[in-house]
Amino acid sequence: MTKQPYRQPWTPQQDAWLRKLYGNTPNWKIAAIMGRKLLSVRNRAVRLGLKKSPEYMEREKPGCFRKGHKTWNKGMAFDSGGRSAESRFRPGHAPANKQPIGTEVLDTYGYLKRKVRDDAPAGKSHHNWKFVHVINWEKANGPLPAGHVVRFRDLDSTNVNPDNLVAVSRSEHAVINRWMAMGELPEGGLDALITMAKLKITMRKRQEELA
Repeated sequence: MTKQPYRQPWTPQQDAWLRKLYGNTPNWKIAAIMGRKLLSVRNRAVRLGLKKSPEYMEREKPGCFRKGHKTWNKGMAFDSGGRSAESRFRPGHAPANKQPIGTEVLDTYGYLKRKVRDDAPAGKSHHNWKFVHVINWEKANGPLPAGHVVRFRDLDSTNVNPDNLVAVSRSEHAVINRWMAMGELPEGGLDALITMAKLKITMRKRQEELA
């Protein structure tokens, strides 16, 4: 049988000292004063629900680099060595799965999107794509107003015919989603829900004005 390591129990008096010191004293200093390991101090503080004071956090900024801090690798050049250079991407390299402008794909939610550009900043390649239903709505109606989304009248996200598309504000969009989650569309379909949502939002604003 493996002998378990000895763990020195915390006494009520030591707990009282820890409570008194913990808020404004670095853990390493508490460990030195109490003859404890740093990890023991941290674990006991967690068990007792102790926190560092806001003044301590502002003053010490634990976990942050101090002004003037110098990293160990400052000025050092890195060379991965070996044959890694042979497999590195060259400037201007185009990946094998790069899609040409005009490509259309379905996203994970079933919405059709089209690649409309190829010059989005690095890390923001999603800006190269635009939803086809938005493109078609804007062709028929002009730029989509800020704070609006385009919805499908027949609820079929693949039917991107302009006659099936309607723009609603995000507030109306949220109200409609809540109602649709509770049951089927009312008589009149989505257009009826949009009218109801507009009325609800207008009434709510009026009530806020009169409050």
